[in-house]
Amino acid sequence: MKKYIILLISIVFFSCEQQELPIAPHNSGEIKIQQIDMSSDYRYQVFYDLGTSSSISQNLKVSWDLQFESSVDGFHILLNSSTFSALSYIDNLSFSDTITTSNLIWNWDNPNGNLDSSAFGDYREKSGFFVVDRGYNVNASLRGFKKMKIDTVTNEFYQITYANLDNSDFNSLKIYKDPVVAFTSFSFVQNDIVNIQPPIDDWDLIFTQYTHLFNDPNTPAYLVTGVLNNLDIMVARDTSYDFSEISYDMISSFSFATESDIIGYDWKNYSHSSGSFTINSNINYIIKDRQQKYFKLRFIDYYNDAGDKGYPKFEMQEL
Repeated sequence: MKKYIILLISIVFFSCEQQELPIAPHNSGEIKIQQIDMSSDYRYQVFYDLGTSSSISQNLKVSWDLQFESSVDGFHILLNSSTFSALSYIDNLSFSDTITTSNLIWNWDNPNGNLDSSAFGDYREKSGFFVVDRGYNVNASLRGFKKMKIDTVTNEFYQITYANLDNSDFNSLKIYKDPVVAFTSFSFVQNDIVNIQPPIDDWDLIFTQYTHLFNDPNTPAYLVTGVLNNLDIMVARDTSYDFSEISYDMISSFSFATESDIIGYDWKNYSHSSGSFTINSNINYIIKDRQQKYFKLRFIDYYNDAGDKGYPKFEMQEL
């Protein structure tokens, strides 16, 4: 009799446990078609948030020159790679000397997001100064040069000195770190901080021109148009599956990385003979945002309805 009672209790117990541990199905979001307006001359930088499937903000790419790392311990400085800006370091002249750009050696930021690979690098123990080639305007005219030195970096601000190469337009400025954004932006034209980046948790991707580095001594750097991702965004690139096949259950099979230029520019091809772009629609991107959500994305067009380039269109879905 005891055996039957124990068996009955066991059946009731395990039946309850199975009912108390249900596995809820994972519901994916709707597939959405999005198009970004960069303009046919690529004048705009557009910040995009996957979670809300919306453009958060946009700015003219020539609205800023440098970006200063905003974290308390931050000291890195970035160039505006969307204008093909470059940097040269000088340690054999005085800052007050008139500078010529002939024979200067130029460097560019690496677009992979590794801050130690930026053109400024770790300048804190250097005694020289820098020349900034501000690159090109939207109409391809030159934006000019500035020489600058970083006098001080603290937990709260950067102190910089800058001028034209002939010492005109001499300025000294304290740039306070804005902790809301990843990088505090600065303009030589405004001689002040400018509002460019949205709050760090509000965006995932930026559609922009940027300087890509090639392992080619004849063309070490080139201006391209594509997509860079925010800090701590993880991206996997896939060409094995159809876009429709990729599901949440497959996430562990992809290899994710945090380089900023994984999406990059090569989701499209340019034909010199036809003078037009075609899309590599077989490339899928699986993206993990700062809120730990996963999305899949692929590009499907580069033109608007009027036939103008510079309007990347993509489909995306939260997994």
